[in-house]
Amino acid sequence: MTAFEFSATPTRRKLSGSVTVAVLTAMAIATLARLNADTLYYGDLLTFFLPALFGICLVTAVVALIARHRILAAAAVILTLLNGFPLVQPIERAAAATSGRELRVASSNILGNRSDYGDLIAWSTKSGIDVLGQQEVSGYALRYFDALRTNFPYTPPADLLGRHPEVMAWSGWKILKAEHVKNVPILPVFGWGGAPLRLELAAPGELDAGGKPALVVYVLHPTTPRSFDQWIDRNAYLEVVAKAIAAEPPGMPVVAMGDFNTPTWSPFFQSFLKTSGLIDASGTGWPATTRFSRRFAKLVHFGSPVDHILVSRDIEVKRFEVGPDIGSDHFPVFADLRLP
Repeated sequence: MTAFEFSATPTRRKLSGSVTVAVLTAMAIATLARLNADTLYYGDLLTFFLPALFGICLVTAVVALIARHRILAAAAVILTLLNGFPLVQPIERAAAATSGRELRVASSNILGNRSDYGDLIAWSTKSGIDVLGQQEVSGYALRYFDALRTNFPYTPPADLLGRHPEVMAWSGWKILKAEHVKNVPILPVFGWGGAPLRLELAAPGELDAGGKPALVVYVLHPTTPRSFDQWIDRNAYLEVVAKAIAAEPPGMPVVAMGDFNTPTWSPFFQSFLKTSGLIDASGTGWPATTRFSRRFAKLVHFGSPVDHILVSRDIEVKRFEVGPDIGSDHFPVFADLRLP
């Protein structure tokens, strides 16, 4: 070993230790904020990037072990476990098997105000979907969707949707009743976000004399939490809708779907599940990304799972999938269900 190598080795070790300490300090602050996401705005924003936090902590732990910084490695392992546990913890599953009617439901944020909806229309009409929920549907976008009416003869009435519906539903099952959920806060000045739809549906050929629905479907799109006020609005929106779902008649099958603008790991998404009594149809604590940046889409779909399909405990989920790229900055999601 030369004199230079002898002196450089401690220097490199000291530098690696300093960098590791800096990264761990940042990760510790981020983790602490995330653990208090139910009260901290920025802590909840960090839940959108939980897999990234987990990955950074894991890499830091490996680097610290290789560099033999044992104390730093131990700290990194603790942070890795804290950020990794929500990703792998088991979640509640829906009914194992049922014997009722089958249907496919899907949700798609269409990325409103673009000019080419060809891929979206093709996917929507050729995927065997029975009930489709859409978000970011302006009156401008709706003009392009006449082709959907062949597959979905039932839509909410025009006077309910208004000129710019924002939240839209298309159905092959007959809509017995369509309405907006009452008392939901909407801040349109802050960007996309629309009044949630509540639909009572009858299965084809199975409408009884009393007009009792076979299924109730909610289509949601709270505003994105890009500011503190939007965060407050989104959380209040989710709370009102969750309570409305919880108030449905006992035994009524319910599906809620849409762009929740809330990742799986947010305490507000977990609170929605608890209050509403619904189950995440994805069946995993680490669903695939649905909202991603189109700027980097050719390299990686970096983003978060914010588009969800939730179901009553008595509905069987036969299949759940994230759909293909149809020109939006959201992948569509769909689920094959069987009613009780």
